Amino acid sequence: MQSFRSALLLSSSVCFLACTTTHTTPTDRSAAIEAIKHTPDAQPAEIPLYKREFQLDQPYPVPALTPYAGPRKPIKNVILMIGDGMGPAQVTGGLLANRGRLFMQQAQATGFSITQNQYGKITDSAASATAMATGHKTYNSAIGMDSLGHQFRSIMWDAREHGKSTGLVVACELTDATPACFAVTHPTRNDQEAIALKYLAAPIDFMYAGGLRYFTQRQDHADLLLQWRQKGYQVVTKASEVASITGPKAVALLAESGPPAVAERTSAYINQGVDKALEVLSKNKNGFFLMIEGSQIDDAGHFNNTTQNVQEVLDFDQQIGKAFRFAAANGETLVIVTADHETGGYSILGGSAPTGKVAANFATNKHSAVMVPVFAYGVGSELFTGMYENTDIYYRIKKALNWNTTENN
Repeated sequence: MQSFRSALLLSSSVCFLACTTTHTTPTDRSAAIEAIKHTPDAQPAEIPLYKREFQLDQPYPVPALTPYAGPRKPIKNVILMIGDGMGPAQVTGGLLANRGRLFMQQAQATGFSITQNQYGKITDSAASATAMATGHKTYNSAIGMDSLGHQFRSIMWDAREHGKSTGLVVACELTDATPACFAVTHPTRNDQEAIALKYLAAPIDFMYAGGLRYFTQRQDHADLLLQWRQKGYQVVTKASEVASITGPKAVALLAESGPPAVAERTSAYINQGVDKALEVLSKNKNGFFLMIEGSQIDDAGHFNNTTQNVQEVLDFDQQIGKAFRFAAANGETLVIVTADHETGGYSILGGSAPTGKVAANFATNKHSAVMVPVFAYGVGSELFTGMYENTDIYYRIKKALNWNTTENN
């Protein structure tokens, strides 16, 4: 009997405690969130400061552009600018660093591009560039074709058929994924020597890039530069020779592989390429189609390097300024600025536009599924608002040009 009473008392005590616990006042949600906000984020000591923070000493000026205000003209020129790996946070980092001013801000229309590949997975540069160049989703690593072997011609062929000159200016190898998708078709982006050989039949007039070794130090011992010269192209391999280029049919390969990062390469590299492209391609009375890539924003994301990331975004933005000015001056140019994907899961943790300081973090050293911005300027820019698949870049450009937008075969 005594044992029964003891058990009953124990049971009552447990019940009392349980009931008391159930009715305890819960932690205030707002207070908990405020406490988290004021708890410093842990910064691993092994990550160097330059990879986490950046401060720009001297911002570049971003004067207000005066948009073309004359009679509406048909689109003569298209400049497609791709910031490889440039998501919204990358743009924000550049904005803070340059004291709250970027040329991208002066876009006349903005939108978002959804970048997933054919299978709904995070894209690589090849699949995304194929989508923009041909209007077709595909598998990662594919250059202008799908898993069934269907080959899709790029929009550069359409430009050539309409009598326009074409050009590629990139801060990577000419054989790298993004430029290759606008020039050739191939099952995988990794066969760079095979891609280089296909460039001889590509619909591209002006080429400015790195990757010289894939054209001159080949396993088949072919000299592709000689073959280009035989086709009537001017070919240069030194920055000092670029000024000698006079016509749209030209190849400038200025690095054995990819050009170095912006901090090591001279600012003249991309400046010189964009300037020369606009100079020689605009000689064509029928206009031109030019693709410019800020290639190494992506590198900085893979390296989880905030300093390089901001530097590359600012380098790219200054070229955007040139393209916007060109469009504002003639009223017959459409400029589209976007990205193939976001790289690094980049986030801005702090910063100050008055001081030009950026503090950032990376969630991964790979690509992410984040949507990327689209900025458009000039005649036809109104077509690029909204949220849409990256294949729509291709179809909206063709619509702006009043080209046939039926399925690309």
